[in-house]
This record gives sequence, C-alpha cells and structure tokens, in this order.
Amino acid sequence: MPTKELPGLTRDFSPIAARYDATRGLPENILLTCYDRLNEGGLFPRQGTILDAGCGTGQLSLPLAARGYEVHGIDISQEMVGIAQSKARPDWRAHYQAGDVRDLPYADGRFDAVVVSKLFQHIEDWRAACRELIRVARPGAPIVQINERGAFGNSVRRFFAERAEALGFPGRHLGLNPHSEAEIDAFMASQGCRVMSPDTSDLRWEVALGYGEAVERLRERLFAEFWRLPTDIYDRAIADTTAWVEAQPEGRKTVERLEPYLVVEVFRTPSAG
Repeated sequence: MPTKELPGLTRDFSPIAARYDATRGLPENILLTCYDRLNEGGLFPRQGTILDAGCGTGQLSLPLAARGYEVHGIDISQEMVGIAQSKARPDWRAHYQAGDVRDLPYADGRFDAVVVSKLFQHIEDWRAACRELIRVARPGAPIVQINERGAFGNSVRRFFAERAEALGFPGRHLGLNPHSEAEIDAFMASQGCRVMSPDTSDLRWEVALGYGEAVERLRERLFAEFWRLPTDIYDRAIADTTAWVEAQPEGRKTVERLEPYLVVEVFRTPSAG
C-alpha cells in the first residue's frame, strides 16, 4: 500500500477480483506474438527484469515469467495480486505485491522494461504514475502500453453507457480517456520519452458474448467505468438496458460477435547523459 498520503483517487478492483479473469480475456498467443514483434523490432529486451504496473491478476506478465524474465507486479488490490501470485509456478521468478503505482517501492532505474494495460484511466493523477514508471525504468528502457480495442464495446454496454449519459453522467473515466492516445503521447514526450506506435492491428481474435451475459456483467458492477454512478441512476440504467435487451427479436439469447485487436505504444525513456 502507499507509503505516503497521495492526492486524487485510484480505483481498487478488489470487489470484482474473483470475476476478473473470467470477464477480461487477452489470449496468451496474441500477447506472446506481440512480445515477439517487439523483441524483433528492438523495442523490448529479450531478457531482464520487468515491472507490470497495475498488474491486476498478472495477465500481461505471467507469460513473460514463463519465458524466463524476472517479473515484479504491483497493484492497489491485495486480492488481485494474490490471484496473480497463485497462478505463478514455483520455478518462475514472479513477485507480486500490493502498492500504489504513484509511489513505487523500487529504486531508480530498477527495471529493464515496464508493461502496463488499462491503468491510467483508473488513476485521477495519472501523470504522477507516468513519472514514477519513468523513474524506475533504467535509462533508455521501454514502457510498453498494451490495450485491447473492441473487447468491451458490445451493444449492451454501449446502450447502458448512452443511458448513463442521458441521465446526466458523461465522462465517467476517473483519469485518462482510454479512447485516445494523444494526451498520454504528449505528456510522455514532455518527459523526454520517445513515443513509438508499432502496428499490431492485425493481432485480432474473436469473442462471442450473449446479451443476457452482458446484462448480468453490468448488474454485477464489473466495469469500473460506471462505479461512480449513484445507485439510483445505475438501477435506472440497468432497468432500461434490460428492457431494451428483452425487446430484441431473440432477447437475452442474442449473441454478438466482437473482433478485438491490440493497440500498443512504446515510450522509450530518456537515455543517460
């Protein structure tokens, strides 16, 4: 946990830790292909010590540990890091702990690379987190941001979001807008990082999601984007969304097929001297 009082809010996924892996899936073969491309392009070390910042249940970093990297993961949620550590094999060099990415318990230049996914949207002062990641990366090391596009944009969730906006709650992201890279690119460049955007748009996979399951995930409050909605507004949006689903020709049995793909950005930290 943080060693000092930090300003601003950061989201804690502890309440949904047990459901996280079942509802957020990035295929391991897609992720490993991404790392292979970064290796081949000289954008990621072939060995070394890696920080998984905002590690959650270790989806980004456990495949690296399996390949022989030494991995350290940190997340605000003790429950999430507990799950990550439980998935690591005893012979892997994988270490997960609770802590705040805005106040990392590591020395300057500790890591050969940093990996991160879906983090900065959950931290009000996301720039403080960026500065910490730059600090703990060795000079010239990459900070790699890996995000899925299209994984969560199903019709049911879009309808729910539109109802929330109509009820007076637009702009629900606590920190950085996850749908645009321009703001973080500009900030990281201002910190002396070189910004690179390798093309990984062909790294795609398919997901089939039933409308009934999509509604239940919303009912369980599994998406942090909507946690700040007042209970009465949330309940109204759920009721409206459920009615919309049931009005479809196949109702809750409707199945939507999504084709998520990866968006990757590499921020090369300033070199020494």
